[in-house]
Parts: sequence; C-alpha cells; structure tokens
Amino acid sequence: MADPKSDTKSVTKRFRAALEAAKPATGGLLLQDLFVEVMPLLPLLSELPAEKRASGAFESFEFRECFTVLTLVGRRLALLDLTPTTAIQVTRLALQSVDASNEPGVERFAQHAVAAAIEGFVLGREERVSQVAMECAASCLKPLRIDGSIFALVISGAHEPAVLSDCVDALGRAMLEADVELAIVDLTQLAEPNRDRATAMFAADEIAKMLGGQCVFTGVDQRWRAAATDARIPLDAMQIAPSLVEALDAARKSADRDAAARTPRWRALLGRLLR
Repeated sequence: MADPKSDTKSVTKRFRAALEAAKPATGGLLLQDLFVEVMPLLPLLSELPAEKRASGAFESFEFRECFTVLTLVGRRLALLDLTPTTAIQVTRLALQSVDASNEPGVERFAQHAVAAAIEGFVLGREERVSQVAMECAASCLKPLRIDGSIFALVISGAHEPAVLSDCVDALGRAMLEADVELAIVDLTQLAEPNRDRATAMFAADEIAKMLGGQCVFTGVDQRWRAAATDARIPLDAMQIAPSLVEALDAARKSADRDAAARTPRWRALLGRLLR
C-alpha cells in the first residue's frame, strides 16, 4: 500500500504524468485545463489513511469531504462536455496516483469514489442540458416589427431575468436602429413572474422613454402587479392595455397622433429652406 503520508507534490506529479500518458478523450479541452479541474481532489485523496481506504467504512467522517469533492469534480467534468467514459478514466487516474495497488479494500474504495464522481457527472449533465435548452429558447426571443412605427416583444415560457433583460435591450436597439418610438411588450404568455423578472421586463418603459417614445404593456395580471409592487415599480406611470389587440390599437393611435404633430413642423422647416 502507498505511504499514508504520501507527499501531495509527488501525487500531483504522478497524476499529471498519468494524464499525459493516457491522453483521455477531452473533446478539444486541453489536458492542462483538465488537470486544473481535478487537482483540488488530489490532496484529499493523499490525506486519507491507507488503512481507512481499505477498511470499507466509507460512511465515516473522514470520507465525507473527499466524496463531496469527487461529486463536484464529476459535475465539472460534465459541464466541460466530457463523456462519462472520460470522467471515469480521469477519476481512476487520480486514484491510481495515490495508490496503484490492486488490493480488494482499495478497489472497493475506488468503486465508491467513481460512483461519487458519476453521481456528480449526472447532475452536471442535467444542468448542462438545461442550460443548452435555455440558450436555444432564448435565441428565438427577438423583437417583432409590427409595422413602420411599432415593435412588439412577445415572450412565452419561463426565462431567467438575465435573458429577459437581454430581450428588452434588443428591443431598444431595434427601435433605435429603425428610428421607431413605439413598443408593445406582452406578458400574457411569460411564466413565473417575480421581482427580478418584473424589473427586467418593465425596464422597456424606461428604454422607450429614453428614445423619446412610449411602451404599451399587456398581460399585466395580478401576479405581475404583485411582482412589480415587490420590485417597487410604479405601474401607474406606465401605459397598460387589457389585451394585445387593444395595446396594438393604442400604439397605432399614438403613432398617428405623433405623425400628425410632426407634419406641421416639417412643413414649416421645408418652407424656411425654400425661401
């Protein structure tokens, strides 16, 4: 068995050498980056007494921290898009860097260690799949141009506040680039309102006003009103319509009023230029 006081530097050096020799499939991830992810685990493995690893008492306090870190390392390997085979191989290389013996007790510990890493890997894979799905869903959330004077933002489902903020920013950029001053933001199909989501969505009113225009909100039910109250957002100062149809009608009427108000100024300016 390996010396229970095995020097951490020696273990680290052996693991690096084993990693470079094995060259596990990393999908393009550099071995150095993989080494950095696993390195925090090595001192914990080194400090576990050999007799403890062979004892089979894996529920004891000495193993708790080690198995927790193994789970976290497994999660990180999943988030880096490595395969389960590579995760198992890397975990085995780390264990062999501490103790390369094939004694039954050591192998039982290795099996528990790999199981802990795979448990973390599964959690990380679920997290990664969810993250990718959210990114794909968010990529479709773009402002919709209704006509020459109005943009609309209609979002369905449950999205993180950061995603909603990006959508509202995109609405502002679209309005600025198209020289459009009117926007409609529909909350009817947007799920799970809370303070942060309300802050993100109702920021569209401030953006529209900064551009010299206005924003009409629809779908503002009691849930959104409660979330706005929690975020200390004054809805009374905003334009809210009962439905998307009425919001569109209000925006078009406002656009017509603005067009009528701008016409005399342009005619007056044109008259001065022609003198």
